[in-house]
Amino acid sequence: MGVKHSIPSTEGFEKIFSDPNFKTSSKNFLVLARNNSVGHSRIGVAVRKKDIRLAVDRNKIKRKIKGSFRSNTLNLPSADYVVLVRRNISKNINAVNEEMSGLWKECVEAVW
Repeated sequence: MGVKHSIPSTEGFEKIFSDPNFKTSSKNFLVLARNNSVGHSRIGVAVRKKDIRLAVDRNKIKRKIKGSFRSNTLNLPSADYVVLVRRNISKNINAVNEEMSGLWKECVEAVW
């Protein structure tokens, strides 16, 4: 089995929300990060049902975010990342990939 790159939902999300070491945002996303002792990067994605009604659309956005994370995971510092999806996200999936790539670059360049 490979390394698990997802954050355990109950314990991990609360710690990151309460005291993040790093924050960055864009029009559609907010990324919170907190150092971890696991030795590799992990991700969690939060999409509110109130903001995106259809589960199909929520899952599509989560897949794109996680795919973007996997392609950048070797460059990222060892931390837990939570991506919050904001209301009125664009339906253009290519724009989501470009926006997330920019946010991951900010995470790499930040010193924290």
